[in-house]
Amino acid sequence: MSGYSTEQPCPICGGNMSIDCDSKPFESVSGDCINCGFCYYPTVEQMSLAEINERRADEDLKPLKLKDIKKYSKEIKEL
Repeated sequence: MSGYSTEQPCPICGGNMSIDCDSKPFESVSGDCINCGFCYYPTVEQMSLAEINERRADEDLKPLKLKDIKKYSKEIKEL
């Protein structure tokens, strides 16, 4: 792990909430409160081809084909 841990007040109950910040393999923050059970964690998944192409259209980029993104599926699943 490459990051740090800290505590802050829980937004739900006000108790001490543990926060973990990491920078590898990507920036992420997670937290959990052992007083009320509130927690949040990053999720890793790959956008669908339709989602990617919708975002690309917003940026005036040419659409991709499934073969263009399939090669990255394994690497994304391993994160």
